[in-house]
Amino acid sequence: ITMALETLQIRSISEPIVNVLNQVLAAIPNILVAVILLIAGGLIAKLLGDLLEGLLISSGVDRYSKYLSRSNPQMKLSTIITRIVQTVLMIFFVVEALNVLNLEILNTIGVAIIAYLPSVLIATVILGLGIFGGNALSSFVKDSTGSRMTGEIVKYIVYVLAIFMTLDQLQFASSIVNTAFLFVIGGLAVAFALAFGLGGREFAKKQLDRLDNKMQEEAKQIPGTASKTEVEKEIDSFE
Repeated sequence: ITMALETLQIRSISEPIVNVLNQVLAAIPNILVAVILLIAGGLIAKLLGDLLEGLLISSGVDRYSKYLSRSNPQMKLSTIITRIVQTVLMIFFVVEALNVLNLEILNTIGVAIIAYLPSVLIATVILGLGIFGGNALSSFVKDSTGSRMTGEIVKYIVYVLAIFMTLDQLQFASSIVNTAFLFVIGGLAVAFALAFGLGGREFAKKQLDRLDNKMQEEAKQIPGTASKTEVEKEIDSFE
């Protein structure tokens, strides 16, 4: 078709087609290299992932998997870490494949992905530690106090803190996240104050009375001190 157009000397049509064909032919080697990079990246990520998972299983890290999710006991800590490492490796190979294509838009996207990747990794670590720490702390509180409700409250408080820290690390509407966090903390404080002030007045009175009695008993046990009642009795006997 190109030769026919050139023979007819229709340059307005033949020249753009020839240029496009030349660009496609020039890009074929780069496309092949990009495909090879993706295949090699997948194989390397698979190999290193299997090696890492075997090392983690041998180290006994899976015994802490019970703190990840009680509803899904099949979830293993070694598998999660392995999948994260494999995903990061594949991202690097994908970005490198995009750079090989020498397309400005794709190169810009690749640079943006690499620049944002550390924030994503740190946010993932924060969220994982929040879930792990929340479940572990909840189990500890339940075993120590025997109160299931207290353990659940502690767990969800840690969850909320981890979620807000994750969103802040991802720079996801930072001002909105910070404002929402302040509203949540303020709402919890007001709710606790109202609950304690309206429904816990008798409880607060008893606790304060116990504290006052304890302070008086400790004051009596200190040498050289005397209560007000004893001093008044001595003055009355002297008179």
